[in-house]
Amino acid sequence: MDESFDDRYGEAVSLNNLGNIARTRGDLAEAERLYRECLAIAKEIGARQSEASVLQNLGEIAYMRGDLAEAERLYRESLAIEEISDRNEAVSLNCLGVIAQIRGDLAEAERFFRESLAIIRENGFQQSEGAFLNNLGVIVQMRGDLAEAERLHRESLAITRESGDRLTTADSLTNLGLIMNLKGQHDEERRMYTEAVQIWREIGFPIEQWFIDNGY
Repeated sequence: MDESFDDRYGEAVSLNNLGNIARTRGDLAEAERLYRECLAIAKEIGARQSEASVLQNLGEIAYMRGDLAEAERLYRESLAIEEISDRNEAVSLNCLGVIAQIRGDLAEAERFFRESLAIIRENGFQQSEGAFLNNLGVIVQMRGDLAEAERLHRESLAITRESGDRLTTADSLTNLGLIMNLKGQHDEERRMYTEAVQIWREIGFPIEQWFIDNGY
């Protein structure tokens, strides 16, 4: 590998990292500019795996702006690259599942979530497994299979407690609380919600807005 490739690749990595910082700060326009500059270099030098990763980042920007059609296009373009990493493939599939869920296509969402979960499990990416199980559990719950939804959320909860994924732990507890409500197990429901709220407060999550957004 020649020095010019190394230099350009290093430049692309730096641009992508700067894009991540801008996105974290909420500056989506700057993040997109940096990602697109990174994408141009990745295409120029034939760094296909990096290209797939940056397309995924651009998909996230489009999603955050509410442009689901553009987000879907970018995630699908990312998936079409054969060199895409297993982790990025799973994430893109999961993101397509979220988009399908928003559009009300539960069958399509479940298909994407199950496919992404299979890749995560096959490659031992336990940190992501809990979140993906939680997403799948929501879909299963929406189509009325409370027993299977509860199983998925409890599996997610066990994994996220172990991995330290506090936000997904709170999400899983909340979803289990909803199921307990439907089952009439209100003491258990209250316990789930109490623990979820405690976690949200500890990590600085805007719980009041969550309750407003979800009709509570």
